[in-house]
Amino acid sequence: MAKSIGKNSTPQRPNRSKTFENYWDQKDVEEGLRNESLFEGVLRINPKNYKEAYISAPDGTEDFLIEGILHRNRALNGDIVVCEMLPTQTANKECEKSFAESPSSPNIQQNEQPITPKNLAAASELKENISKVTEKEVQCVDADLAASREVRGAKTLGPKNRKKPKKLMENVSNLNLGAELQDKSGLKTPSTMAENVTNLDNPAEEQRKRTRRPRKKKNVIVENLTAQLSASCTIEDSLTKTTTVQVETLSVVLQNKSHINTAGTIDENSQQNPNIVNTPRKIAKVVFIKELKHSRCAIGSLRQWPYGQSGPLPSWILFAPKDHRIPRLKIPFAPELASCLLQPNMLYLARIDSWEDVNHPLGSLCYFIGKSGDIEAETIALLLEHEVDYGDFPQEVFDDLPSLPWSIPTEEIKKRRDFREQCIFTIDPADARDLDDAVSGRFLKMADDGITRLYRVSVHIADVSFFVQDNTVLDGIASRRATSTYLVDRVIPMLPSVLCEHVCSLNPGEDRLAFSVEWIVNDKGEILEEWFGRSIIRSCVKLSYDHAQAVIEDREIVNCPEIKGPYSVAEIRETILVLQELAGYLRKKRVDQGALRIDLPRLAFSMDWETRTPIGFRVYELKESNRLIEEFMLLANMRVAEKIYGVFPALAVLRSHPPPPGHKLEQLADTLQTIGIHLDVTSSATLQESLLRYGQGSSDPISMGRNLVISNLLAKPMKCASYICSGVVKKEEKFRHYALSVPFYTHFTSPIRRYPDILVHRLLDAALEQESLDHWEQSVVKRLLDNCNSRKLAAKALQETHSELHLANLIRKSGSIEVKGIVLAVLDHSVDVVLIYLGIIRRLYIEKLPLKMTHEKYNGIGKLTLVWDPESPGSQPTHQVISVFSLLEILLVPHAENDKLDFTLVLQRPNYVQ
Repeated sequence: MAKSIGKNSTPQRPNRSKTFENYWDQKDVEEGLRNESLFEGVLRINPKNYKEAYISAPDGTEDFLIEGILHRNRALNGDIVVCEMLPTQTANKECEKSFAESPSSPNIQQNEQPITPKNLAAASELKENISKVTEKEVQCVDADLAASREVRGAKTLGPKNRKKPKKLMENVSNLNLGAELQDKSGLKTPSTMAENVTNLDNPAEEQRKRTRRPRKKKNVIVENLTAQLSASCTIEDSLTKTTTVQVETLSVVLQNKSHINTAGTIDENSQQNPNIVNTPRKIAKVVFIKELKHSRCAIGSLRQWPYGQSGPLPSWILFAPKDHRIPRLKIPFAPELASCLLQPNMLYLARIDSWEDVNHPLGSLCYFIGKSGDIEAETIALLLEHEVDYGDFPQEVFDDLPSLPWSIPTEEIKKRRDFREQCIFTIDPADARDLDDAVSGRFLKMADDGITRLYRVSVHIADVSFFVQDNTVLDGIASRRATSTYLVDRVIPMLPSVLCEHVCSLNPGEDRLAFSVEWIVNDKGEILEEWFGRSIIRSCVKLSYDHAQAVIEDREIVNCPEIKGPYSVAEIRETILVLQELAGYLRKKRVDQGALRIDLPRLAFSMDWETRTPIGFRVYELKESNRLIEEFMLLANMRVAEKIYGVFPALAVLRSHPPPPGHKLEQLADTLQTIGIHLDVTSSATLQESLLRYGQGSSDPISMGRNLVISNLLAKPMKCASYICSGVVKKEEKFRHYALSVPFYTHFTSPIRRYPDILVHRLLDAALEQESLDHWEQSVVKRLLDNCNSRKLAAKALQETHSELHLANLIRKSGSIEVKGIVLAVLDHSVDVVLIYLGIIRRLYIEKLPLKMTHEKYNGIGKLTLVWDPESPGSQPTHQVISVFSLLEILLVPHAENDKLDFTLVLQRPNYVQ
């Protein structure tokens, strides 16, 4: 609990008597891991309660709790740490008290100092002193700078007259924030983090840089900071524009709604989850950080130092990260920073330099981003926070790439199998530009028994590894980026556009290099013959999923794209139907073998591509045409995995999905059984049967909502799939993919947007050419794949957050939006709900609504009874009972703080009286 502050008191400096323990010696750590007195794992900090962190137990049982910042010992979310087990239920109360008193706690209001005459006078004097410093700075700014400022909406400056954004701090390791980016869509963004976000070529040096204690030095600020901040105020406010918002799929926009003040600021950490039984917890503490996965960078804002000052100007500035899992930093004050304090609601990138003070690590500012609440600034902040390299590719990369127009060399054609005379096409999202897979298929003949039907089907994947050669500059950049990042209004590509959209993309009517897999299969989905090899293809048409779905549903193809080559619409339709029939056989076979599918909806937007802004939203719908392509991509990935592992058992790049901890699934099944939901968690197959029984695939709100709750609850104990090197993991049972229920799986089908696929292509080529890979080292492959795992998770988190930012922006423009939500968990003053037509989980606060509320708990499951105040004199109060699976009417409204790009949930009064 935070310490109470009286009306006439001043904030007290948090207790500084507590210090971090020294890290264990490397040799002692290695010995402890060997004798199992220590264990290692990935640190996970609770985003809703920074004082709680968790690490998986080595035996797969209940997670260990790491309680308090002292026991976390400077580790941050995602770090690989080594821990020592502590006696059960040991609580770190002293640390909790000390840290709760610190303004780094999200529970404390943002204006830390109480309003008193004394404090007002001091604040006024401080502001006056800072203003004087700022005025002196402004006089020194070059007058010509104002004329060169970029204003949003102006034409893009050419390379010669475009000025680069300035860094706040010099000599910031691992950051290169000096080059402006203009992405392939023409959308301008500030400068990017360096491509060497993680120095894969020299991990030891990277670890040394990120763990060493930096030298004490002055907090040097570039002289143009004041002008840069002033320029930010001239940027056109996009919120003043009138935008028509179309909300799809039963999401209704309520025009001209008045603003609703909600209970969005209720302290969510003060509520205890009634579903959690108070049982002894396994406790641990961090004794060593084995690998610093977290960048030690954060996005946030600047505030005055809340603990007084020693002179007319402050010694420190407080940096408050947006991510509450990162403590607040103290930044050394410099005169150049005075203007920062006078312009609130600005976003900065800061970095932890050292961490001796438990409550406030010492930090430095790296970069000024923009105004909080501005969609472009918020997007750049997310990219920087997740360490996504979104800068231009260096010129030396293009020196080794083909120029356009490009044609396949004659000598290369002779080396490959020619598929150009076959009916091959792509099926992708309508706006896709990086087409990396194509398919073909036809009925071949009847088998000798006269009953079984035989088919020839092939999958063709862009041969990216032909252009991205090993140990080149481009290969290094691609390995660090590891994945393309797909945002609402842009794509951050893994490879240059000349490859993504042209030379490698399987565009219709153009000869392309491919890696192909061809099968002869029967109508039971059994493979009778198989061929792998490099090939040449020529796609005849680019179809969207909607085009293919129209064929499957026996409808006319609306706006059918031009077909290149001697093929008719009828031939395209026939091929799609053959593939659809085969996909059904393959899917049935997978399900019979125990494949599990947990469908979690994904938010999608309708875009105005001229302005690159969303005009509506919906849940991305997976249709039969999506499943069709998915089946053949899964088959190709599984078959290639077996091939490369068979030839290179010590180097194969595989995709592993460990089974969930059995005890967690059993606990979930027991909990759900108390409310009438019976899940069989014996295996992935029985779990899939249970999901089908409870409405998986249903479209009505009740069944859909119920399945959403079950799916979200099931997703929590599930472990993430990851890329592994077979020679490092060694045990074949750990190669298995739990959800797909197959022994071997890899990623082969998306080399334009995933780096592991490029590695798999190289392995497959070596296997086919019978080449040895003696120059490949397991440790290098593991390091590359570890980075791919980190980058994939970061991209996923970034995509989800960016989607919610744009949703918040739509809500802010429209005023409010009505949606339906189904209850996932019941707390004492709030409920967690899944927004059915958005797929988003949010907390809905109830305490400040015009009603009386009673919380009860039965068998560990919470229930709220609400009595709404009468709407008018003489009318009756409205009664409402909320429990898990309750369907609620919810209004989404903009956040109460105008500069915060977020939204709040407001429970609507039910339209019935009990």
